[in-house]
This record gives sequence, structure tokens and C-alpha cells, in this order.
Amino acid sequence: MANSNDRILRFHAPDKVFHTVNAITWFALLFTGVAVYFCDLAAETAEYVMLWHLILGTIFTFNLLGFIVIAPDRFALIMRACLEWDRNTIYWFRNFGGYPRRFFKIPFGPVEVPPQGRYNGGQKASYLLFMGMIAALAVTGWLLWIGAPVTGKFVYWATFYFHVWGSIIISVLVVCAHIPLALLSLEHFKGIWRLGPGTISVEAAEHHAPIWFERDVVRTDIEK
Repeated sequence: MANSNDRILRFHAPDKVFHTVNAITWFALLFTGVAVYFCDLAAETAEYVMLWHLILGTIFTFNLLGFIVIAPDRFALIMRACLEWDRNTIYWFRNFGGYPRRFFKIPFGPVEVPPQGRYNGGQKASYLLFMGMIAALAVTGWLLWIGAPVTGKFVYWATFYFHVWGSIIISVLVVCAHIPLALLSLEHFKGIWRLGPGTISVEAAEHHAPIWFERDVVRTDIEK
């Protein structure tokens, strides 16, 4: 029987670095982009803000590339887990993990939540969307910056509107869904954000990801 103080290494150092840099640059890019596009800035101010947007975009891009190149095993593990859809993954959407019933008293779907792996159905869908959009926004950002002379007017404007509104829509999803749901699983939230080892409690692992816990976990002696 597991001790209540047992800890499990959930987030490795490359995961934590990628997540932290990505989150910080994402919102910094959102604020600088919105400021340039929607705010009536003086020309000199707009140029300065846009310069910072480009610098942040470069960091954002190389953060993703660095994660893939420096820690290909971690990137592959995450993507493989997100792409592993079985019956339990699909059935998670029948009651959305029980969250409507648990937190809003809405009797949506069956009471029982099917056991999940490393990520539940909602996490898999959202992480695939987020990773796809991170790559897409990086590519469209570079196209807008250095590819404009050769893309043509239609491609340029299509790329521009996708870049602007795609980033805004995904940011709304992050703020309204991803962050609140992450806070509901406080052990995971602390694990990914705390300085030091990205551990979670055995209890949290057994509750949120029992299949992962039984099949894949390697226990460590790491404490808080």
C-alpha cells in the first residue's frame, strides 16, 4: 500500500522548461500582438512593441524546436500518449470526466468516469489542438515576418487573419478551460510549475490517471 507521502515523477525537466517558456511567451505575444493590431499606438511605440513581438516569437519558436531536438524522447512520449485513443478515452466525453456533476451539480452523463491513462480524453483533445496551434502560429508568424514578399496578397492576408484570430480563440480556450481545469487538479498544477522536481502525489496519480499509474509509473524517492 502506498504511503501518503509517496511522490511520483510526472513532469521531467524538459517538460517543465518547455511548458513554462511556452506559457510566458504565449501571453506576452498575445498582449504585444493585440496592442499592435487593436490599439491606436503612436508609430514609434507600435514599432517598438512589434520589435518585442518578433523577439518573443523567435523565443517561442526555438522553445518548441529545442524541446523536440534536445528531448525527443519526452516529446515523442507526450505525442504518443495524446494519440492513444481507446474506448475509455472516447467514453470520457460521455460525462466530461464528471466535472459538470462534481463542480456545477449538473447531472450530465453517467456517474462513473472511465479510468484514464496518462492524459484523459479532454486533455488529449486539447493538447493536440494546442501543439498544432503552437506549430501553426510559429510558421504563420515567420511567414508574415520574412515570407511576405513572396506569398502574394491573398496568402498573406489569409495567413495574417489566421495568425491573429487563431491566437485569440485559442487564448480564450486556455483562459476559460485549460487553466481552470488545471487548477482543479492542483497536484498536477504545482508539479508543472514548482521549482525542482515535477512530482505529484500517489493519490493524485491513482485518482486522475489510474491506467497510467498501473502500467507506466516508475516510483521515485523524490519528495517536495
